[in-house]
Amino acid sequence: MPTITAQPQPSPSPKPSPAPIVQMLDEPTATTKHSIRVGGKPLNYTTTAGFMPLRNAQTGETEAKIFYMAYILDDAAKQKNRPLMFSFNGGPGSASVWLHLGALGPKRVKMLDDGLMPPPPYEMEDNAQTWLTETDLVFIDPVGTGYSRMTKPELASKFFSVNGDIESIGEFIRMYLGRENRWSSPLFLVGESYGTTRAAGL
Repeated sequence: MPTITAQPQPSPSPKPSPAPIVQMLDEPTATTKHSIRVGGKPLNYTTTAGFMPLRNAQTGETEAKIFYMAYILDDAAKQKNRPLMFSFNGGPGSASVWLHLGALGPKRVKMLDDGLMPPPPYEMEDNAQTWLTETDLVFIDPVGTGYSRMTKPELASKFFSVNGDIESIGEFIRMYLGRENRWSSPLFLVGESYGTTRAAGL
């Protein structure tokens, strides 16, 4: 795993400057290739799981890390103009797992015909109704849900509020668009339950 080492500065300024964009790359991601069949045709895509660090604009200190999973259709020629959807569940306090593995992702949890959970062992199956046919998908776990965490307990008040929640997800989206060079993509927000309030605020 690559390591980024900060180089000593000959004459540091009295106040730390905001973290440069390249520092976003210090959070490693896991990327894999997959294929499912939808409508009798193969759908090839790349899955990325990782963390996006949220930093204090004044000090550059990492205050939280947001976990996400992205599914990008393997069609580089159209990718920059392909729609991009950011999705989250509600709660507040819920990870994106329900929309991710229950409705929109390329894979979903296999259920019984009546919608109830089958007995173990539990299985995954191709999702014939995945929205990946129409848009690339990014599932976001807000701070405090899933694997997303703040770095210090005293930062809870910054993220656990209506405005703090909206601002942190907005910053995640801004950073993701910059990292992946997707500023030209038509953007969509999908929220469930409290996620609709978050989407409206964004």
